[in-house]
Amino acid sequence: MFVPRKIFPRYNISLADFKGHHVKALTKLTHLAPQIDMVLEVRDSRAPISTRNVLFDKPLQGKEKIVLYSKNDLSGVPIDLLKKWHNNKERFMMIDCRNGGDMKRLIQMIREKHDRMHPKPPLGVRVIITGMPNVGKSTLVNTLRKIGLNRTKNVARTGGQPGVTRSTSEIIRVHQNPEILVYDTPGVFLPKMKDVETMMSLALVGTIKPIKIDPVMVADYLLFVLNLQDPTGSKYRKYIKHPTNDIYELLEKIAERIKRVRRTKNGIQIDEIGSSLHFIDEWKQGRMGKCLFDLDAIKEIDQLEFQENYDEERLRVNYEIKPKVNRQANASNALFEL
Repeated sequence: MFVPRKIFPRYNISLADFKGHHVKALTKLTHLAPQIDMVLEVRDSRAPISTRNVLFDKPLQGKEKIVLYSKNDLSGVPIDLLKKWHNNKERFMMIDCRNGGDMKRLIQMIREKHDRMHPKPPLGVRVIITGMPNVGKSTLVNTLRKIGLNRTKNVARTGGQPGVTRSTSEIIRVHQNPEILVYDTPGVFLPKMKDVETMMSLALVGTIKPIKIDPVMVADYLLFVLNLQDPTGSKYRKYIKHPTNDIYELLEKIAERIKRVRRTKNGIQIDEIGSSLHFIDEWKQGRMGKCLFDLDAIKEIDQLEFQENYDEERLRVNYEIKPKVNRQANASNALFEL
């Protein structure tokens, strides 16, 4: 009987991918905060914990926030699990950033915010969209504008790689009567992630670039989480007939299927990198079905553990990482204090 692995190897990889434009984005965010009426924080619902970012807490403290779990068409996260985590303390919504119906619901929530405001803001409701790189923020802006103003031309650059948006946009109108204005911000990474599993989850959703981590390691993590969710091996059965914990066995079968095998006088050579990237991309693009990449989401941790993990993350970033970030940013401690 097949038994999936319970522990993932502690590969020696970098846990950091913090760049200069991330620092600039946080600085601009702090300057914009007094003008902001509402925050939309976008997280990838396939990695709902790994893609949350505690660095937004301090500059946007006290602002009304809605957490948007994007790419729900690709995710296996149960809505009841999200309800349990947020426990009526924080509003959230599962969305597909390209779906018009979801955008209409979101616009209605922002309109309700406008209706509650007294006095009414003379220049409209100002909304800022935040999140990790490549979680769908710019796609969200474009679809909001298409639905809210019936415009077809995109105003925010989008792409399948992180870092497409490098600077905070000028304000963009997405609705009239009432006036709704949004800022699209660059995705902001943490100065350092807490563990290997988190980095692997972020690699699988495209928050970090493929060259950052050896694709074979990322493919191994993907195999690991797929087996935890379904130990029958059905999630990759088109490549191999039985479940396996051996990534190299799986890669050999993938290479045969996609014709990445070379026969030499010394034997057979398989393209492990190409086969790994193929396997990763099949799941990243949703061609293999719905999936979760976060271990805590797969385990369905309860609300108490969810909150404890969040509090621990804030402390970790504040006390362990702050000196490094401040040296890089050459900014005041208050900017990054959580």
